[in-house]
Amino acid sequence: MSIILRIINNRNFLLIVSLVLGLSFGRGANELKPLVLPLLAIVMLFSSTSFKLSSLLNYRKFIRITLVSFVLNYVVFGIITLATSHLLFSDPALLAGFVVIAATPPGVAIIPFTVMYKGDVNYSTIGVLGAYLLAIVVSPVIIRAFVPGANIDPWKIVLIMVEVILLPLLFSRILLWNKVFPVVERIRGKMVNWGFALIIYTIVGLNRGVIFSDVELLLKVSLVFVLAMFVPGLVYELLLRRSVRYERRVSQSLMLTIKSSGFAAGTALALFGSEAALPSAFMAVFVLLYLIVAGMVYNH
Repeated sequence: MSIILRIINNRNFLLIVSLVLGLSFGRGANELKPLVLPLLAIVMLFSSTSFKLSSLLNYRKFIRITLVSFVLNYVVFGIITLATSHLLFSDPALLAGFVVIAATPPGVAIIPFTVMYKGDVNYSTIGVLGAYLLAIVVSPVIIRAFVPGANIDPWKIVLIMVEVILLPLLFSRILLWNKVFPVVERIRGKMVNWGFALIIYTIVGLNRGVIFSDVELLLKVSLVFVLAMFVPGLVYELLLRRSVRYERRVSQSLMLTIKSSGFAAGTALALFGSEAALPSAFMAVFVLLYLIVAGMVYNH
C-alpha cells in the first residue's frame, strides 16, 4: 500500500497522468476552470514554506543574487522565448501566452532539484525568493509592454500577483509555526503535486480540441521550449564549467531554464483565456524533460 501511495503522489507520475487524462477525458476541465487561481494560490502557499525570510537580512547578498536570477530568468529566458515565439506564431492568444511565460518567475522546483543535484541551496533559495518578490512589479510591466492593445486592467494583473505570490508568501509564515509545521511538512509535497496536476489537467482539457487538430502548432511550441531551455542550459554549462564552481553553476543553470509552469498557466488562463494557457501546459512537460537531462549532465 505504501508503494502505491508513493507512486500516485509522485510529481512526475501525476504530471503524466494529468496530461493523459486531459487529452482523453477533458470534459471535467470546464468545471475546474474557476478553481485554477485558487489552486495556484494553494500550491504557492505550501511551496512558500521553503522560503526563509531571514535570507533578507543580508541585503547586499540578497540583492546581488536576485539580480543574477532576474537576468537569467527574466532577461535571457524572456528574450529567447519572446523572439522565437514571435517568429513562429501570429495568433494573438498564443503570443500572449508566451509573454506570460516570459513574465513568470522561476519555478519553486529549482530548490529541491538544487538539493538533488548537490548545488548551492542557499543561493537558489535567495534567487527564487528574490525573483518572486520582483514578479509583483516586473510581471505586470512585461505583460502590459508586450501584449499591445490588450484590453486588460493593469490592476487585474497586479491583483493576480498579490493573490498568488504575496499573500501565499505571507500566510505561509503561519504554516511554519512549531505546532503546525510537522503536519505541513508531511503533506506539503502532496498538496503541491496534486494542485499542480489539477491545473495541468484543466489547461490540457480545455485545449484538447486544438491539440488534436494542429500537430504543426505542437511542433512549433516544442521548438520554442527547446530553444529557450535546452540550448541555453547546456551552452551555459559548457561555457562556465571551468570558471564557475559546480554548486553555483547548478543553481544558476536551473534559474536560467526553469519557469513556474503552474503560475504561468493559471495567470494566462485568468488574463487571456484557455488558448493562451496552452504553451504553459506544455512547458510543464519540457521542464520535466529538462530536469531529467540535467540530472544526467550534473552527475557530480
